[in-house]
Amino acid sequence: MKTLHLKPVDVVEDISKEDFYQNYVKPRVPVILKNYASSWEATSKWTPEYFTEKAGHHKVKLYGKWLDNSPTLIEMPPVKEVPFAEYLELLASSKPSDLRIFIFNLFKLEPDLLKDFSFTPIMDGYLKDHPYLFFGCAGSDVRLHYDIDLSNVFITQFQGTKRFILFDQDQTKYLYKFPFTTHSAVDMSNIDYNQFPALKLASGYQCDLHHGETLFMPSGIWHYIQYLNGSFSLSLRTLSPSRIGQIQGAYNVLVVRKLDEFFNKFYKNSWSDFKLKKAIERTNEIIKEREIDNAL
Repeated sequence: MKTLHLKPVDVVEDISKEDFYQNYVKPRVPVILKNYASSWEATSKWTPEYFTEKAGHHKVKLYGKWLDNSPTLIEMPPVKEVPFAEYLELLASSKPSDLRIFIFNLFKLEPDLLKDFSFTPIMDGYLKDHPYLFFGCAGSDVRLHYDIDLSNVFITQFQGTKRFILFDQDQTKYLYKFPFTTHSAVDMSNIDYNQFPALKLASGYQCDLHHGETLFMPSGIWHYIQYLNGSFSLSLRTLSPSRIGQIQGAYNVLVVRKLDEFFNKFYKNSWSDFKLKKAIERTNEIIKEREIDNAL
């Protein structure tokens, strides 16, 4: 990551609702909120052992390394399904693994868990029916992408540490975005600058998120995540603060995603090859244009 232009994410202990909106929501700037979850019982109760006792019998879908599993799809297919307790044992062992659980609404299966946290009133418009848990073993990662619905996300960390690399939407031109998706073609765990040279021009943020801390990721921000050790997090979401963002998010979910699913179903490898080719061509054109401008 040494060649990337990254700056640290702001960290605040406490902040008023108005200051939070003016300094972070409105300009779409990420921030770590140290005390967002300070009153939650979850920060002391939620452990792999607790989840095993409470919900270990439920089946969960596991996802592997994205490059090895339909890398141009918006939604990767799971690699297998196991009892939750079996996965939690692997997570707690600290053994390296690519296996993850994501967008897991355990609260529909175990509604008592909803009592362990609250929707901190730092912002309005929470999507209260959509709290999600994300689990990852040591060494697993989440590909560079931005959330398709363009919601704001408050992601609170439990147990271990996750590393985030973030880019604003205005950096999209350098990130090799696949057409008809919100994902990048770049493997951020091992960047090939010969294949993806424009990434050197991107500027972003980096932070490590620890137990009990909450990262606010504003609408549309690109994020790449590394699980430095086995850990999990809870994400709470709010609608995009702008009407245009809400409309674009709905369009992405209802139209763009469906188009990609249609073309992938009927064209498969050729559609995947087309998206990768276009992602590289479009972004490398930026480099050529920049070189021409600098030569003038």
